[in-house]
Order: sequence, then structure tokens, then C-alpha cells
Amino acid sequence: MKEMTIKEVQKVSLEILRDIHTFCVDNNLKYTLQGGTLIGAVRHKGFIPWDDDLDIAMPRPDYDRFIRTYKSDKGFKVFSRELANSKDVFIAYARICDTELTFVDDFYYPWTSRDKGVWIDLFPLDGVEDSLFRCNMRVNVMKVFWHMGTVKRLSHLFFSEVKTTREKVKLLCRKILAPFLCYNIIDKHISMCKIVSWENATYYSNLAFLGYGIRERHHKRVIEEVVLVPFNQDHFYIMKGYDEALREKYGNYMQLPPKEKQVRGHDVNKYYWK
Repeated sequence: MKEMTIKEVQKVSLEILRDIHTFCVDNNLKYTLQGGTLIGAVRHKGFIPWDDDLDIAMPRPDYDRFIRTYKSDKGFKVFSRELANSKDVFIAYARICDTELTFVDDFYYPWTSRDKGVWIDLFPLDGVEDSLFRCNMRVNVMKVFWHMGTVKRLSHLFFSEVKTTREKVKLLCRKILAPFLCYNIIDKHISMCKIVSWENATYYSNLAFLGYGIRERHHKRVIEEVVLVPFNQDHFYIMKGYDEALREKYGNYMQLPPKEKQVRGHDVNKYYWK
């Protein structure tokens, strides 16, 4: 198999996003570009030049309907632990993959035991408590489940594959804990995401991925409306209140990071043409 360049990975990712966009428009589903992809749309009118992935998000009702009804004429597939016979998916959110033309070797940080290709991350947005204190308390409990799932996923590595003493100690701890953990902990994480319904909430957050914690808690007004914006040669939807959401999460998101941090976010994965 031939390894893909970053431009080729971006091209396939865009094909998946175009397909998702068309399906959502045809089926009246709301989505928004998310995370670094949202920054790319606002700051670069396309990909962040050194980034190789795309992230989108949907309010939980739209997310639930999407993962159960999405069909692609191009063969793109939804991977979600919430679908029947999908307990071999080890993350609390969904990914839409091209498995026809591409293959991804994610040995270092596996997220499913199935073969997978270039993917787009799809995050559910869930309602959270009006009280910042109560919301933070729930997030802190959920982080325990999130971290335990990560411990299980990374416990397979060999000591020769980690470089520093600190990383070797962390791997030893993972190997000690892993036999006492099972992936059902991810199901507990997912159920805790849904405690506050989207309809009854004033605030929301991305609880399925807790890398940013409470900084992803935003007022629902920021996503009440979505608007089309240019992205490379296409147009995709972003939340109308993107500035408020991005500043709460990243601070001054319009400022470029230092040169040494302008690197691929998923450089541990290897992407190949089949």
C-alpha cells in the first residue's frame, strides 16, 4: 500500500464532509464545523494548513438521527458504539470512515478493532446544567470514565515503543490497571452524557470528548442558527455564534501558534491508499 500525503488525506476528508453535508441538507439535520476545523473555516477559509482531519458536531437529537439513518452512495460508513453490534468501537462519539479506498494504521491509539480508513470525527452536543458548579462536578466524574477508557486503549503498547522514563512509568500503570477494566466503561460515559436533555437545557457541551473540559460549555444561543461559509472550494455550515464559542474554548483563536506547534495533530496514525 502507498502512504498518503497530508493533501491526499485532506482531499478524502473533504469528500466525506461533502457527502455528510448533502445528507444533512436533504434530511433537515443541523451540523456545524467544530474545533480546529471551525478555526480553519474562520481563519483560513479552509483547512488549517498543517492539519489533516475534519471535526463536525450536531445537537444530540440530530446526532442520534444521523448515525441511525446516514447512507452514502460512496460507501462511507458510520462507526458508533451506540449502533447495534458495534461494541468493537471504543470511543463515545462517532466517526464516518472511507473504508473503500483508504486504510489507517492506528496501532498506537486504536479506537476500533475493525479495519478503518480516513475518517471525520462527529461529536454529539449534549445539554448541561445551568449551574456551572453542578456541570463541573458531572464533568469531573465523567473524566474518570474517559481516562479509564484511554488507559484500556493504550495498555497494548510495548515498552520499547515509548521513549521517556515518564512514559514508561505511565505505560506500566496502564498495564497494571487494564485487566481490571472493560470497555463497558464507555457505555457508562455515553449514558452520563445524556443526563440533561437537549430540549430542556440552556447550555450545552461536548461531553463525549473531554479534552477541553468545562471550556466547551457554551450557551445554546451560539448554535441556534448555522450559516454557510467558504471552506476551500466548498461551503459548509458553522454555528452563527462561533466567535463566542471559540473564544471561550481557545482564547485568541485568530493568532497563529508558534512554528514548532504547527504540526499534524494525528501524526501517530499512518494513512494509506488501499
